[in-house]
Amino acid sequence: MCDPISMSIAMGATKALQVYGQRQATKAQFGALANQRDAQNEEIAGSAGRKMGERVKQGRAERSRLRVAAGEAGVTGQSFEAQMMDAAFQEDFDLAAIGEDTGYQQRASEARFKSGLASVRNPGMLESGLQIATASAGGYATGLQIKNAKAVPGAS
Repeated sequence: MCDPISMSIAMGATKALQVYGQRQATKAQFGALANQRDAQNEEIAGSAGRKMGERVKQGRAERSRLRVAAGEAGVTGQSFEAQMMDAAFQEDFDLAAIGEDTGYQQRASEARFKSGLASVRNPGMLESGLQIATASAGGYATGLQIKNAKAVPGAS
């Protein structure tokens, strides 16, 4: 096993296995980050849906309360219509704000995802190939040194 070719093959194969393992780990990290982002987006959307549903219920209750109060007082006309329109406007405004907040939260989630991707070590094919070639060349050089050391008389 001390000949340079065998050492070169052994070192190259070892580095290739390391690079393969690193690429698999990178894929797993990418998948985990994507799953985390998807879960966050589902949570954000679910929360927004619940908030919007609750606000719609509040708006309906407010308009119902106004109708009952107006009916009991015998009030009709522009004042009543203005109150109803104001209640509907406030509901729409709140729903729009909830939607806008949801958009901000989803963009923040996407930014965290991209930041996470940037922190993952992901060597390209060229870098991986160069690592394998360097390890193979190093193995060849080591094999030559061992072979030359054995060829020198008095060396062990």
